[in-house]
Order: sequence, then structure tokens, then C-alpha cells
Amino acid sequence: MKIFEIIPQLSSGGAERFVVDLCNELSEKHEVTLVVLHSVEKFGFYRDELSSKVKVVSMDKRMGLDLSLMWRMMWMIKEEKPDIVHTHLNGVVYTALSAVINRRVVHCHTVHNTADKEAGSSFVCRVVRRMAFKYHLSMPITISEESHRSFLDYYGIDAPLIDNGRNVPADLALSASVVDEFKKYRRTDKTRVLVCLARMYPVKRHTLLAKVTARLYAEGYDFTVLAIGSTSQIDIVEEVKGLKSDNFYILGERKNPLEYLKAADAYALCSSYEGLPISLIEALGVGAVPVCTPVGGIVNLVHDGENGILAAGLEEDDYYNAMKRFLGMNDRDLHIMSKKAKESYAPFSMTECAQKYVSLFVEIRASKKL
Repeated sequence: MKIFEIIPQLSSGGAERFVVDLCNELSEKHEVTLVVLHSVEKFGFYRDELSSKVKVVSMDKRMGLDLSLMWRMMWMIKEEKPDIVHTHLNGVVYTALSAVINRRVVHCHTVHNTADKEAGSSFVCRVVRRMAFKYHLSMPITISEESHRSFLDYYGIDAPLIDNGRNVPADLALSASVVDEFKKYRRTDKTRVLVCLARMYPVKRHTLLAKVTARLYAEGYDFTVLAIGSTSQIDIVEEVKGLKSDNFYILGERKNPLEYLKAADAYALCSSYEGLPISLIEALGVGAVPVCTPVGGIVNLVHDGENGILAAGLEEDDYYNAMKRFLGMNDRDLHIMSKKAKESYAPFSMTECAQKYVSLFVEIRASKKL
């Protein structure tokens, strides 16, 4: 099949990580083109991780709502005649016109968050999405049980569910530089290290994480928190730095986050909402114990007290108590929980995920008699 994967940009986010991995996996057996709406040069954190088999097209989208891009996308798809157009994030808005005109091309869209959150605040974008799904111009695909439920509630339309995937090497080795770096973070042989792998963005609530970290550190707990991810939201970075927590390190973006997760004891995430975080799948893959808030698809993967720890709610005290439970665990129980976390990863490989997408693409084409 000839497949177009379409995403706004290749910044260091979970959806972008997913799309790059999916493109690489699909390109082993299919002709894959990755269409990036913005400039790849400006927003191309994952560009170098794409397989040479994946063709990349940059559309140089203007900032804001770019109506001319809808026409350019429509003509490009009309000329290239892909079998599948698979959109992500706001990609569905810019292929809506194509979905109307190019009816012999199957259009699909993966919903990477709860439906209401992904729809966004733009009236035009919300209307376009609703029309695309209501009139079967684009087939929606959800990524978790919570994502599926929210889509049904928000649009009143059912949608297939395909869990996110991420290939985590079973034999992942730590580089000498990461081993040396962690000597600074483990001040004693009892120091526990947690990694928060998420862009510093309001929904990820790094400020709350830093406040909880400072409270527990003041109580004498021996641990370190490493924040890995985009620091483009300067106000949040400054707010976290203003708390002056001696055991909270802002590392920014890293090309090898899996190594940091493997070297750590736990994965910390206190988001106010989520879809199905790729970083959570990565954490499970290396056995980093998840300490998370109970949002989105997280509740389907993390079983409190078994393969991780879930906070009771979304308040600061809820996450404080969850972190305190983790820090209070003895080494034996932590080892058992880490092992169970790693066992939970099995169904979430990208290889299996890509196979499910291909099967769905084939099914949709057959139903349309293409």
C-alpha cells in the first residue's frame, strides 16, 4: 500500500514519537510518505530517527489557521493518489477538503487524547473535525479505553481502538555518559531516581511535581527527580526553578530518553489528562515503576500496587501520597513491582501496533470496494 502519514510537526512529543516509529515500521513492507505540515527544519527533533525508506515532505505551514494549506494538501493527495491518508493531531483539519474531493482515498485519523481535549479551542477546527467524523470522511481511531469512551461521549460515534505502540529493545545498554551522569543523581546507594519524561507544558503539571518533590525532600526522603522534555514554555521552567528544589533537575530534551528511564527506578507523571502516553509504554518496557495520576489510558495500563502506583486523585496531596508510597517501598518489593511493570509491556510493541493499523486499513479499503 501507498500510505501518507500526516502530522503538524516533529517536535519532541509523544504523538510525534509514535508517528516516527509507525512510519519506520510500516516502511518495511509499504511505500510510506511522512507529510509534516510545518517546516521540518524548524520543528524536526525526530527527523534523524526516520528510516531512509520513509519519504519526507514538508509543507511549510503558516502559523495559525492556514486555509491555503487545505487546498495544497487536497491537490497533493489528488496527484499522488495514496491508498491511505492517516492523520494525527490537527492533520485531520488540513485533509478535510481532500477527504471530500478524493473519495477513493481512505482517510483515517488517530485521536491521541481524550476527544474533547484533542478537539481544541478553535471553533473552525472543532467544526471541521465533527463534520469529518459525522459524515464518514475520515475514520477515527482511538488509542485507549478512556480515549474510546471519551470519543463516543463527545461525538456520539463509535470508533475502533488500537493501543499505542513503541519498540523497546530488550537488550538496551546504557552508554558510559549516562552511567557517569547518574553518579551525580544517586548521592548514596539508597538514593532513588525518578524520571518525568514529558514536555514542560501546563497539562503535565511539572510545578505540582516540583512542589511534591520539595515537600518530600524536606521530610528527609533520599531521591532525585529528572525532568526530560521540551523546555520551550519558559514561564513553567522559571516557575519550577523558583521553587529551588535541590533534588529536581531540569535536563531538557534528550535523544536517548530510554537510557535515562532504564537507569532510573521510576517514571513520574502527574498530568491532568492524557491519551495513552508513549513515555509510559517506554517506562514499562525498561521496568521503570510508574507513579502516575489516574487519567486517560494510564488507568488501563497501571494497576495500583501491582505494576505501579496510581494517585487517588488529581490534587497535590494525592500525588504526594503516591510518591510517598513509592519512596517507602523496600528494595525487594520495588524489584517485584519493576518486574511486573516490564511484563506489562508485551502487548504494546510497535510491531504489533503497526500490524493492527495495516489490518484496519485493508478492512476499510475492502468495505469501500477499493
